[in-house]
Formats: sequence, structure tokens, C-alpha cells
Amino acid sequence: MKIWISENMKKKNHYAARVLLPVLVSLLLAICLITGSIFLGAYLDLPMEILSFAACIAATAFLIWTAVRTGRRSLRDALVFCQDRNGDIYISDARKYAAFRRGILGFVTMTFKTQKVLNNMLSPGGVLEKYLSQERSLQGLEPRILSVEKIKENRKTYSMICHVELPGNRLSRQTYVFSKGYDKEKELLHALELLSSRTIHAEVHENRNPAYIILSTIILILFVVLCICSHPAIALLPAGIYFPCLGAAFLSLFLLVWSAVRQHRGE
Repeated sequence: MKIWISENMKKKNHYAARVLLPVLVSLLLAICLITGSIFLGAYLDLPMEILSFAACIAATAFLIWTAVRTGRRSLRDALVFCQDRNGDIYISDARKYAAFRRGILGFVTMTFKTQKVLNNMLSPGGVLEKYLSQERSLQGLEPRILSVEKIKENRKTYSMICHVELPGNRLSRQTYVFSKGYDKEKELLHALELLSSRTIHAEVHENRNPAYIILSTIILILFVVLCICSHPAIALLPAGIYFPCLGAAFLSLFLLVWSAVRQHRGE
């Protein structure tokens, strides 16, 4: 019986603080950035339109970067891998046991609820240890990994494509992305790699993501050029094609991002 958890969770369960504090600090810094740029522009008599636009872009980029890092940290701390005495490996995401709530207060409530669930799961003699010691352990309660199709190592994460048995005896092909930083991480990866020898009959799909990335990039550039040329300020092409080209550029950008994400995940 083995349980693999985040190194942070092994020290002490401060899940709520590790999620909420970065969010709060990033919001305060973004507000200070925008407010400071307004006062600086007024004091130095700078063009406020350009300055405020640049400050909003910088604040938005910073908030997105912080949200991605916080999301990865949250997933790693909440995602638990465990192995019962029969050698079966299960994946448990503690966040799913926190009832969904709307708004800022709802998000805070969900975070503290997740921390409480993790305490109940991981404490000595807790829920996980009790279930794993039983004959059927977590079968029918949590996803059970039947075989691992591929594990791709990225700079800060692992992407694992595997076949799992979901609650209700439903079979599915799933992709799990989890951050580096697990306690006894090499042991966990070795246990997962052992499951790659199991054979699950599944259709093998050709990786067409690189072709989609190249094609969507070319289409995006083409429609961006058409948007620029048809803009009323340029007027090299009829203005009537501006909005259709803008919509087509947005769709091609969506395809580009979607293909890039799938390529990154190894799907």
C-alpha cells in the first residue's frame, strides 16, 4: 500500500494558503500597477490612452501567468496517487469533493473545503489508508489506471495518457497533466511505467497536430493581413470583408491554440 502526494502536503497541509495568497497578492499588484501608471502619467503629462492600455495589457498578462502557476500548484497538491495491496493504482482529485460555489466567497469556501478533505484523506489512519487496506479498496470510487499509453515529460509537468476504469465500471481513455514535485516522484513514475506493459486494445491515431499547427498559423497570418488591408484606416481592400476576416482569424487562432495544447499534452 503506497500513497504519493505533493512534497508540500508532506510537510504540512496549507492548501488554502498556497492557493489564496498568490491570487490575493497578484490582484493587489495588478491594481497597484494600473493605479500607479495613471498617477505617473498625470504627473509626467504622458499620453494617458497609450499608458493605460499598456498597463492593462501588462496587468492582464501578469494575472494570467499567476493563475496558471497557482492552478498547477493547486492540482499537484490536490491530486493523489495511491496503490493498494493488489498493485492497482488509483487517482484521486480532492477538489471534486468540494461542492461548487459561485463568486469570490464561493471560491474561498471551496478552497478551505478542499483542504479539509485532504486532511481527512491523508491523515494517519485516514480515509485513504482505511480503503486501501480493504479487499476492493477504491474500486468503483476513484479512477483506476488499467494501462499507461504514454508519459511525456515537459519542463515543469508530466502528461500521461492512460486507460482507466471510472466509477460505474466505465472504461475511458484519459489524459492527466500533473506538475513535478511529488514525494518519491521517481518511485511513482516507475510504478506508472510498469503499467505501460499492459495491453489495452485501442485505435492508434496518427499525430496530426504539427500539420494543424502549421496550417492554422498560415491561415491566421493570411486573415490578419486581409483584416489590416480592409480596415477603413488602410482601405486597400473593400471594408465589407473586414469583419468576416476578423472572425476567420479568431477561429484559426482557436485552432492553433487547441492544436498546440494537444501537442504539449502528447495527445
